[in-house]
Amino acid sequence: MNRKGIRIMAAMLCFTASLGLLFSACRKSKPGDDPVPVDGGNTTYQDPDAPKTVESKDLTEFSAVLWLDTRYRGDEYRLFDFSVAPDESGTPIASEAETGISAPADRDLLDALAAIIAQYGLAAQNGLYDVTAGLPPEFEAHTFTARYASGEEISFTVNNDPTSAWGEAVYDLFAAWFSARGEHALDPAADRTLLTHFDLEITDGERYTCYGGIHVDEDSAIDGETYLLEKEEIVGEPGADPAATILFPADYYEKLTAIIANSPLERNYVFSYYDRAAGNNGNHDEGYFGWGDKTTADNEPDAEDRAVSIYLEYESGRRINIDTRKRSEIEAMQPLLDRLTAYLDPLFQ
Repeated sequence: MNRKGIRIMAAMLCFTASLGLLFSACRKSKPGDDPVPVDGGNTTYQDPDAPKTVESKDLTEFSAVLWLDTRYRGDEYRLFDFSVAPDESGTPIASEAETGISAPADRDLLDALAAIIAQYGLAAQNGLYDVTAGLPPEFEAHTFTARYASGEEISFTVNNDPTSAWGEAVYDLFAAWFSARGEHALDPAADRTLLTHFDLEITDGERYTCYGGIHVDEDSAIDGETYLLEKEEIVGEPGADPAATILFPADYYEKLTAIIANSPLERNYVFSYYDRAAGNNGNHDEGYFGWGDKTTADNEPDAEDRAVSIYLEYESGRRINIDTRKRSEIEAMQPLLDRLTAYLDPLFQ
């Protein structure tokens, strides 16, 4: 069954569950009252004594199991089991159980987790048990737990939200933290094949620059080659600046592949489809590719004098197409653009 079908089935199960609760006088039961819930049945309980705020910022333990539509590791493995817990000696250990990676946690990680908990108001769900039985894996309920040096604790068990914003933030934090320590098991698999096609277009004020392959006629061939590398640069009115063409350097695609691989382009691209404001995968259509700090909710206008277009093809057949006029995106990707043009421009001198 495809993902759309799974979501429809999940919605039908939830609807069936709501009917079941209606005919049972909307009973609110405590966990354990129904040891074997019927598929689609919902069990809800709220501990009235559970505090809804946490005063402490000194996090000591953390546990969250997540299934994320918007993040994955390797070849699209989307289940994550994150924790920070003390070992036998009392040292807090950060780990992800699905990959088996772990390392002693530092204060920076714990403080960042505490900040995520506060930012997304997770304490408001403390003491909540709200579980629907029989849902697909991406909606399966899991328990979240956070403990603090003050003795305060947050614990709740709810159906998983595969587009959870706080879940994304937790994944991003752990992935970056482990990557900084040389452990990349949480990263999505990168395309290790060489680029076979590369086009770059940059508009910056009145200057338009384009790099890419071009087919020419026999009269314009170089050493008999009719497929050449071109740089076209226009300042002001078109036609004033002729394009330059050269033979492709022998290591052209190797150099470009290395530059792209040493940037967050691939990761940003695959993690930026989801438009949270619209609830769909239309972010790329709106010009957002995971670089800047703005989203569609910010209503950022397209710039009239700035634009970037990057088109990549790999030997694997994979294609990446970035086309944006958002200043926030272009300014954030400027270091990559600088590295690309620092390699390309001298080829034409």
